[in-house]
Amino acid sequence: MVVSIEQAMAEAILAIRMLRKSIADHGHLEAMIDFDRVMANAVEEAEKQLTRLQASEPS
Repeated sequence: MVVSIEQAMAEAILAIRMLRKSIADHGHLEAMIDFDRVMANAVEEAEKQLTRLQASEPS
Protein backbone atom coordinates (compact mmCIF):
# COMPACT_ATOMS: atom_id res chain seq x y z
CA MET A 1 0.00 0.00 0.00
CA VAL A 2 1.32 3.41 -0.95
CA VAL A 3 1.56 5.75 2.02
CA SER A 4 2.64 8.86 0.11
CA ILE A 5 3.65 10.21 -3.28
CA GLU A 6 7.22 10.41 -2.03
CA GLN A 7 7.24 6.73 -1.10
CA ALA A 8 5.72 5.75 -4.44
CA MET A 9 8.32 7.78 -6.33
CA ALA A 10 11.18 6.31 -4.29
CA GLU A 11 9.90 2.79 -4.95
CA ALA A 12 9.54 3.49 -8.67
CA ILE A 13 13.08 4.87 -8.83
CA LEU A 14 14.38 1.75 -7.10
CA ALA A 15 12.45 -0.52 -9.49
CA ILE A 16 13.87 1.25 -12.55
CA ARG A 17 17.39 1.04 -11.15
CA MET A 18 16.94 -2.69 -10.51
CA LEU A 19 15.65 -3.21 -14.05
CA ARG A 20 18.60 -1.30 -15.53
CA LYS A 21 21.04 -3.38 -13.47
CA SER A 22 19.35 -6.61 -14.54
CA ILE A 23 19.56 -5.62 -18.20
CA ALA A 24 23.26 -4.81 -17.83
CA ASP A 25 24.01 -7.93 -15.77
CA HIS A 26 22.46 -10.19 -18.39
CA GLY A 27 24.38 -8.62 -21.26
CA HIS A 28 21.41 -7.02 -22.95
CA LEU A 29 22.48 -3.40 -22.48
CA GLU A 30 23.80 -3.00 -26.02
CA ALA A 31 20.54 -4.24 -27.51
CA MET A 32 18.52 -1.96 -25.25
CA ILE A 33 20.75 1.12 -25.13
CA ASP A 34 17.99 3.53 -26.22
CA PHE A 35 15.59 2.12 -23.62
CA ASP A 36 18.30 2.37 -20.97
CA ARG A 37 18.82 6.05 -21.81
CA VAL A 38 15.11 6.68 -21.42
CA MET A 39 15.11 4.91 -18.06
CA ALA A 40 18.18 6.85 -16.90
CA ASN A 41 16.47 10.11 -17.82
CA ALA A 42 13.29 9.01 -16.05
CA VAL A 43 15.22 8.24 -12.87
CA GLU A 44 17.03 11.57 -13.00
CA GLU A 45 13.80 13.53 -13.46
CA ALA A 46 11.96 11.52 -10.79
CA GLU A 47 14.78 12.17 -8.32
CA LYS A 48 14.57 15.91 -9.02
CA GLN A 49 10.82 15.90 -8.51
CA LEU A 50 11.13 13.85 -5.32
CA THR A 51 13.69 16.30 -3.96
CA ARG A 52 11.37 19.20 -4.77
CA LEU A 53 8.43 17.48 -3.07
CA GLN A 54 10.47 16.73 0.02
CA ALA A 55 11.78 20.31 0.17
CA SER A 56 8.28 21.76 -0.05
CA GLU A 57 6.85 19.63 2.79
CA PRO A 58 6.07 21.51 5.96
CA SER A 59 8.47 20.67 8.78
